[in-house]
Amino acid sequence: MVVVTRDRYVVFQVFSDSDVPSLSHIKTKIWGEFQRLFGISGTTGAGLFFDHFEEQKSTGIIRCEHKALSKLMTILSLITDVEGRNIILIPLYVTGLINKAKSYLGAL
Repeated sequence: MVVVTRDRYVVFQVFSDSDVPSLSHIKTKIWGEFQRLFGISGTTGAGLFFDHFEEQKSTGIIRCEHKALSKLMTILSLITDVEGRNIILIPLYVTGLINKAKSYLGAL
């Protein structure tokens, strides 16, 4: 039996009280929180991939599997600080097509 995984693309925005942390720090925090809450098998099964990030607008795209979308939303809501800076990660748009996510990101 062939199992097809359907991807979901989450467009998110970062709000911070000071300058926005770099993408590598945000990635590390998301991966760490995901692994802390759901374990290694839950993290690898989520298929997280950071597809795009714009430093000027503080927006980006995260890809995950459709079954892990609710887990990703939970993690985004739990993260409140990165590298000692207070931040808020707000998911703006969820789609199944990367081109729609990029066009939404370009319209912001």
